[in-house]
Amino acid sequence: MGTYDHKQVLQDYATGKITVEMAVGHVLQHIEKLYEARDTADTRHYNLQDRLTALEQALKPLQNKFHESQKK
Repeated sequence: MGTYDHKQVLQDYATGKITVEMAVGHVLQHIEKLYEARDTADTRHYNLQDRLTALEQALKPLQNKFHESQKK
């Protein structure tokens, strides 16, 4: 199911080239695509956050060793 530019949908509706039903159908398709994009972004964010947390945990022992070496 393809979509075309939302601005074109609004323009075509305003000029009477498409019906209300057609415009609503296209708008719903755009909303679906926005939800898909949001879900993808959320997943990527959580993956990056997990990687960052793992890196922070891996760095802690190195930081502790460094601080201990500075005390000597």
